[in-house]
Amino acid sequence: MDQSPSRLGLAQLAVLLPSLLFVLPGGVVSDRRHRGTWLSFLYLLYLIPIGGLTLLFWTGDVTFVQLIIFGTLFGTITAFVQPARESLLGYAAPELMHQAVAKVMAVQFIAQGIGFMLAGQLDIVSPIQLLCFQLLIFLLSSWFIRRSHPVMPSVDSSPLHQPSEKRPLQELREGLVLFRNDKSLKHLILIVFATGFLAFGVYLVGVPLITKQLYGGGATLYAALQVVFTLGIVSVNVGVMKLEKMFKRVGRLMVVSFLVRGTIVAFIAIKPSLWLLFPLIYIWGIFTGLSMTLGRTILHNQVPDAMRSRAASVYQLCLYGGAPLGAWVCGITVEWIGLRYAFFAIAIITLVLSLLTALRSPLWQVRSAQ
Repeated sequence: MDQSPSRLGLAQLAVLLPSLLFVLPGGVVSDRRHRGTWLSFLYLLYLIPIGGLTLLFWTGDVTFVQLIIFGTLFGTITAFVQPARESLLGYAAPELMHQAVAKVMAVQFIAQGIGFMLAGQLDIVSPIQLLCFQLLIFLLSSWFIRRSHPVMPSVDSSPLHQPSEKRPLQELREGLVLFRNDKSLKHLILIVFATGFLAFGVYLVGVPLITKQLYGGGATLYAALQVVFTLGIVSVNVGVMKLEKMFKRVGRLMVVSFLVRGTIVAFIAIKPSLWLLFPLIYIWGIFTGLSMTLGRTILHNQVPDAMRSRAASVYQLCLYGGAPLGAWVCGITVEWIGLRYAFFAIAIITLVLSLLTALRSPLWQVRSAQ
């Protein structure tokens, strides 16, 4: 919270950049292995960066460079975790995929909201206590994943789980060709990249700056905004979980959600009072959660199971590859023209991209699986 906008953007870039570098190889590796065992092992690897940070805080010798190093290591592990975790959604039936995605999203962001609430208590809880709690969570997660996805002889003897005779680069190329040949999938990842670059970029850097520069708040206000944002994501996914059938025009709804988030950024730039800021952040969370659920549902319903991890890695590359670049550009733009004008610029770009997608993209016509 006390760092400059450009340095904050640099920190976000260092944490998220490994996704840009390793998520595609992560998808190839995941498709070659038993996903439950592999994912359980990856969660154990999280103990290295978290344990290292715990040791640094215990000795009292923590520098910005050290935080960047451990953050980069954390992001590297996450690059392999995401496609492996995402591929487990392939067990859901296509017509029920939206419910499976919504359940995963709800659980994920409920846990994230709890994490933000704990982070907001840094005045009474030490960083070492929070890091130790995180170590325990990763240990339990690894154990639960291994228990819920055991190695089954009948499954592992199937062709899908046999060692591939293809070269890794060939398998990687197959995953990329899948998006090149399907225009709706190609336009899906283009808008996902725009979401990462614009929406997530401004969220990662903009919300901390809003808290400090516009409202003069600290960690407590920042944590409260994060919790409200998370409540919006959870609320919409609880609603989607109850739908027997997914929305018919899923592509069209995804574009609309992208436009709404850009509009909200413009409203926030006006510096509304706190009683209006919190509802705006909540609505921002609603349309963010809806967009993430729609995108993942479209993806999983249009790719074969044998390529699911690779397809998920391309999707994650566009989303989390755009986010660190967007965070960095947002930080520089804020220093250049100011926070409010940077937000207005992002809102205008979002409007233009939404109109172009509605007029020219096949994504506008994509329907849900029946």
